Amino acid sequence: MSETPTTTPAPALQPATDWQRILRVALLGSRQAPDALPDAGLKLPESNTHPDYREKQVLLTAGTLSLIRKAGFRPAPVPAFASDVPVVAPPDTAPPLGPAGAQLLAQLLEGTHAALLRGFLEDLPRHGRRVPHQLLVSLLEYARPRPDLHAATAAVLGQRGVWLAAQNPAWQPIVAGSRAVEEAVWETGTIRERVNFLTHLRGASPAQARELLAATLPQEPAKNQTALLEALGTGLSPADEALLEQYLTSKSKEVRQAARLLLARVPGSQLVERLWQRVEPLLQLKRGLLSKKLLLELPAQAWDKTWLTDGVEQRDTRFSGDKAALLGQMVALLPPHRWSGHWNIAPTKLLDLAAGTEWAALLLSAWAEAAILHHDAGWAVALLEWFFEQPRKLATTLPAAGLVKLLSATQLTDLVLPLLNATPHLTPDVRWLPLLLLVPAPWPERLTRRVVELLRDALSRPEQLHRIHYAASQLLEHMAQVVPAAQHDLCAQPLQPLLQNVPYLHNSLARLLNALHFRQQLEAALNEPPG
Repeated sequence: MSETPTTTPAPALQPATDWQRILRVALLGSRQAPDALPDAGLKLPESNTHPDYREKQVLLTAGTLSLIRKAGFRPAPVPAFASDVPVVAPPDTAPPLGPAGAQLLAQLLEGTHAALLRGFLEDLPRHGRRVPHQLLVSLLEYARPRPDLHAATAAVLGQRGVWLAAQNPAWQPIVAGSRAVEEAVWETGTIRERVNFLTHLRGASPAQARELLAATLPQEPAKNQTALLEALGTGLSPADEALLEQYLTSKSKEVRQAARLLLARVPGSQLVERLWQRVEPLLQLKRGLLSKKLLLELPAQAWDKTWLTDGVEQRDTRFSGDKAALLGQMVALLPPHRWSGHWNIAPTKLLDLAAGTEWAALLLSAWAEAAILHHDAGWAVALLEWFFEQPRKLATTLPAAGLVKLLSATQLTDLVLPLLNATPHLTPDVRWLPLLLLVPAPWPERLTRRVVELLRDALSRPEQLHRIHYAASQLLEHMAQVVPAAQHDLCAQPLQPLLQNVPYLHNSLARLLNALHFRQQLEAALNEPPG
């Protein structure tokens, strides 16, 4: 009785690998390439000793693989003994976008009005919608290299999308935030996941988060220490002071920077009091019968390591000169309202007095940094008003983007509209334009209406178009991102008739009108029945 021969299973088809092999053979030449030919499951009936056998097999295999790639390919079943088979994704409960919404999302992912993608993703959860399954891979691939989209993307993936992201290490950072509440993340997660976990814990139990951090930080590299310390920014209290003071003299400049910025914001901070004792004698307000004058001196003591315990570095590129850098750092760490309260003087008046000193640029820059650090909206308004209301002869710029973030939409509109009314002309060097370009979405109707009036006036003068081309382009491009869809008619009715008469600006104006129309479609898609 003859033994039944054991049959060896045919190797699994590997279209991607075989395609690369056939490309290599084709590029090098079928006679020169030493590689064995893949057969894609098909072999010629002729003998491989036939003179043209290799060329025919290359063409047959290429055609077969091309057809397989177009038709799709089901991978071989996972072996039964595999122990890491993923569990099946749980069912989704939120409804997906409808057909029109899915088509619009696909256009966004292909780059059409891509700047609107983040806002659209953020709108989906508010309307109880999720991304359709067929767009999950496209969205995950688009968001993968864009950390600013990770949170908005994770919120709209649904159960299947979160499951899918967990299968691919390249996509896992996108959903890291949603896994932050898992305690095991603190031991095994990436630094981003650990920071998310600590931030969540900080919000629920500040003392527990602080104790966990105090026990862990000494074993962490400096890069991780910086990221983890910054998580203490949530709910800062005097109880955090002792831990933060330990890192003021860290060997790492980044760690020292993180510690002092947090310490400066601790209520009743001892660091702030030490800085005040150093700097208050250097900055004095001299009151005369009819006027006031600000007097400023540089520190007499040169820098040594004792300055580090007060959060002051030897050098700081924000300020020119060694001793000026010491003074600038101290002023930048102190709450700016401390000065206006100490002298009982309004911030705007104080800025006027500072402008009369030789250290005007240093004071303006340091007070602006301090206003951002301490989230002082009152000082932010004063600085922006003072700086933009008229030309200032200062060898510095204002960190306007940081100051603007401290203001509400109403505060910003109240700040910008008087500037527009005071200089109601769009010119290349108009002072209000840089500030207007920082006003975020959504613009209130009164602001859009006034800006459209200025634009219509400017675009109605063809002889001026070449002069305002760049400024008007900037403004139109910004408006395409921040004007709400509901204000489409407010823009289209006065500006659309000008399209054919503004050759320098035709594209920018058309993009604004198209973007507003596209945004209208996105809003309608949020209420479309699921597909």
